[in-house]
Amino acid sequence: MTGPTDPTDTPPRLRLRGMRRSFGPVVAVRDVDLDVAPGSVHALLGENGAGKSTLMNVVYGLHRRDEGSIEVDGTPVDVVRPADAIAAGLAMVHQHHMLVPSLTVAETVSLATPGRRVRWDRGAAAGRVAELAGSLGLDIDPDDRIEELTLAGRQRVEILTAVHRDAKLLILDEPTAVLAPSEVEPFFELLRRMAAAGRSIVLITHRLREVFAVCDAISVMRRGALVFSAPTARTTTAEVLGHLVPAAAPDGVTDAATGAVKPHPDAAARRPGAAGGPGSAGGIVLEVQGLRAPSAPGSTGLDDCSFSVGGGEILGIAGVEGNGQGELVRVLAGMAASPGGRITVDGEQLTGRPPRDRIAVVPEDRHHDGLVLDLTVEENLVLDHLGDYTRLGLLQAGAMKKDATAAVDEYGIVTASTSSPVRSMSGGNQQKIVLARALSGRPRVLVVAQATRGLDPGAAGAVLDRIRAARDRGTAVVFIGSDLDEVLSVSDRVAVLFGGRIVGEAPASTGRAAVTAWMVGSEPEQSPEKRPEEDPA
Repeated sequence: MTGPTDPTDTPPRLRLRGMRRSFGPVVAVRDVDLDVAPGSVHALLGENGAGKSTLMNVVYGLHRRDEGSIEVDGTPVDVVRPADAIAAGLAMVHQHHMLVPSLTVAETVSLATPGRRVRWDRGAAAGRVAELAGSLGLDIDPDDRIEELTLAGRQRVEILTAVHRDAKLLILDEPTAVLAPSEVEPFFELLRRMAAAGRSIVLITHRLREVFAVCDAISVMRRGALVFSAPTARTTTAEVLGHLVPAAAPDGVTDAATGAVKPHPDAAARRPGAAGGPGSAGGIVLEVQGLRAPSAPGSTGLDDCSFSVGGGEILGIAGVEGNGQGELVRVLAGMAASPGGRITVDGEQLTGRPPRDRIAVVPEDRHHDGLVLDLTVEENLVLDHLGDYTRLGLLQAGAMKKDATAAVDEYGIVTASTSSPVRSMSGGNQQKIVLARALSGRPRVLVVAQATRGLDPGAAGAVLDRIRAARDRGTAVVFIGSDLDEVLSVSDRVAVLFGGRIVGEAPASTGRAAVTAWMVGSEPEQSPEKRPEEDPA
């Protein structure tokens, strides 16, 4: 399948044929053909891990393609590094900006300009940057330092740099993820001006509202393959959603190789116990109201985030990465303060206090936030409870070893010895250690982020079984994941985090269509019997 082509004889600005890229046994980009017309804004959509950014990183030379060809304005180009892409007139603005914080705007733009100069004229460079910024309608001071700019300001500098290089095509990776709502429309106007001037833009995004507001064409990737492409004027939100996240049976998953829907391996363990709403399983245990948190690079932060979780319930938090998931975990873990809102457990407010006695957290990055890799299994298992193993300032090694041995047996942790360093273990066994430590204190609330990322199916199933077992003991579980099939399979109820707030929720057993719409910033379609009647006036 190829993207929409220009009806004239003019060749596409970018033409990709048979693009393929693998990382070991994982095929990240699978035989993609794509055309991007001159003077157009072309949306590239897909779920997390669909291959969008990998494909564009190949085009820009950050990854080497295994197979395939690239043409720019009808001319074949061999891109093996970013310098080749830049020479061909391609530019890429990444979600995490690649700028030197200590440089000024003028210095940054000049540094990226090809050619050598014996002497650099600061005043002339600032004048050129100011003139170019004015022509694009950008409010940029050439003397501002990058470190003093907002994320939106840094984004404008990267775009300015690309235009200064006379790039024919700009690849923008999730550009609005770092923008405030008031900054989005001016950004769209900038894209329209650049397209009108003949430049082409590939917009990697998940937000359908943005796509239909500014894009001329839409392509959808799923599991590394291009599955849909059409001019925006010839498609609808419902059609795009159908390709973006194809409907599956409540207990079904899509086979990565064939696309066929198969029974979910965890279907037998699913328990739609909370279909009646929060707290129906055992009364509300965790209540989060109006949480706010500043954005980190590549994320929206939290903006009035509110939800409740009952005892004996798993609330799945679904959403495209970068919509506040990381900030939510850090605030719930007590690793970051929230300038607004409150957290209560069993009616007791915890905001501003260390919540470890009530809330246990399995972080997304087990290596950085969950484990000390050079410590032993038994040392890692007691990190959160050192006080329980300390007497007169000395660690009680015998008690540590006894409890660690019991945890290894209970959780099926494979290790030569409890004295072995955690660094030597597999990812699945490392994750079991983090989970065992989190659950050892019988917390009222368990927060789990990306529980099975990087694990093989067997290890992933064992981890999910432990999370379900905690739920069945009455723990309130917040399960944060980017794999929608997994979130639906393990959760009783699913809430969607978008733009830093919960925008909707539904029972996991029936809510797939609504969840997928909320994830991309669209409203779920109502069935005819639920659609409000039109006002006859």
